[in-house]
Amino acid sequence: MAYILKIISKNLILILVISFLLYPVYTWSQSKLDFNGYISNMGQSSFAKDQNDNYQFLSDYIFHNRINLAYYANDNFTFHVQFRNQFIWGQTVKNFPGYAGNFAKDRGFFGLNFNWWEGSNNFMNTQFDRAYIEYMYNNLELSVGRQRVNWGRSLVWNPNDIFNAFSYYDVDYMERPGSDAFRMKYYFGTASAAELVTKLDSASNLSLAGLYKFNKWSYDIQFLGGYVDGQDFVIGTGWEGNIGSVAFRGEANYYRSQESFADTSGVFLASVGFDYLVGNKLTIQWEFLYNDPKTLIDINQNPTAIFQAPSTSKSLSFSEYNLFANLSYLVSPILTANLAGMYYPDYQGFFLMPAIDFSISSNLYFSLMYQYFNLEIENIRSGSNVAYARLKWNF
Repeated sequence: MAYILKIISKNLILILVISFLLYPVYTWSQSKLDFNGYISNMGQSSFAKDQNDNYQFLSDYIFHNRINLAYYANDNFTFHVQFRNQFIWGQTVKNFPGYAGNFAKDRGFFGLNFNWWEGSNNFMNTQFDRAYIEYMYNNLELSVGRQRVNWGRSLVWNPNDIFNAFSYYDVDYMERPGSDAFRMKYYFGTASAAELVTKLDSASNLSLAGLYKFNKWSYDIQFLGGYVDGQDFVIGTGWEGNIGSVAFRGEANYYRSQESFADTSGVFLASVGFDYLVGNKLTIQWEFLYNDPKTLIDINQNPTAIFQAPSTSKSLSFSEYNLFANLSYLVSPILTANLAGMYYPDYQGFFLMPAIDFSISSNLYFSLMYQYFNLEIENIRSGSNVAYARLKWNF
């Protein structure tokens, strides 16, 4: 009981969110309420060699339910709430006692990520990653609350996503995280707009940035600038267009520390990517990332950091140079095969991820995915494997 009271007192905003969820069921017009989501069941097995060349296996299962709600109050106001419930059980939870607690950590200002219970080998988690009010009037759009501010142009690494970075390796979170922010957007035309966003994180660090985007030479171009995470000034640019039949996109950011503004060289990140469609079935994607070595993710002491979402947009990888390629082939209208790979020169290593997606029906899907990392860490070459099987029903 004390634990429940602690959750309620710490997450007062959650009470308002739940009230919002329950109230429309009985009183609001169904024509104004949009409701959808999915249920998935995914099993995953990870295995790697230990120091004695023996394989160590970990098996886990994730029951995942997502709910998306939108209430259109009138022509101006819309209320959005989206959350996911996950019941996770298996050997990872059992063998790593702090896993459940780390899973429930919320990077936002409001505590909207919590565990209902934690067992010896399982736990139940709920995470609200969208809970915001949107106001639209003519060319003006305002939104406040937990929302996704998606400024990125690239497909894998997004330096321009300064408010909510994500991990490509997380195969079960396509929606990506949100931020507790106020966002103002003004449209000057169909392809031109200006934005101003301010955000607070769990440590009450302030981020404030603006973006202006427009279309020129058949390219969507954007420029941004601001102050992020209570410590850095940032400027950046991004673009998206075509070179003939090849899609060409990219983005770049430059950071300068507030505390050592005069005596530091700053931090620079840039990603560039191409997409090409061969016929109507084969898609080829290629992307390159440069991550300033001063801010690389340290995996020497914590190899699991590879799978975690970056804590900041100026630290998107553990290698200074990164190459990505992906082949996606439509085998039939109901079967798609993918093969993704990365190369990390700093570790003389690579990553491979073959996958297949099978459409059983219009709203029922089955996926098989396999991730293989091969890296040389502190002069020791090691490989790790993770296999996934997922059944997903959309409603």
